Amino acid sequence: SFRRLDKMSFFSSWIKAMFIIALAFPLYSETSFAPAPEFRFPPNCKLYSDPLQICTKELDPVCATNAKTYHNECTFCDEKMKNGHKFDFEHFGVC
Repeated sequence: SFRRLDKMSFFSSWIKAMFIIALAFPLYSETSFAPAPEFRFPPNCKLYSDPLQICTKELDPVCATNAKTYHNECTFCDEKMKNGHKFDFEHFGVC
């Protein structure tokens, strides 16, 4: 009987521990398993200096220091050169 009681208390403790872990895991997983932001170098506008360059419609937003979002590196560089380099790269993504 003592052995059975000992197994029951162990089982009960184990169930409680699993319940606590199950409640805490979603909170932990939301923050710790988030992908790290990808590091990317700022756009190299020399690659787009050809005046005959035609930009694609690829969507890879670039935020500039003029608070405007450009569709991609090419459109960012094209506008930067047209405006006499009056603004610069801020970050990738929407402003």
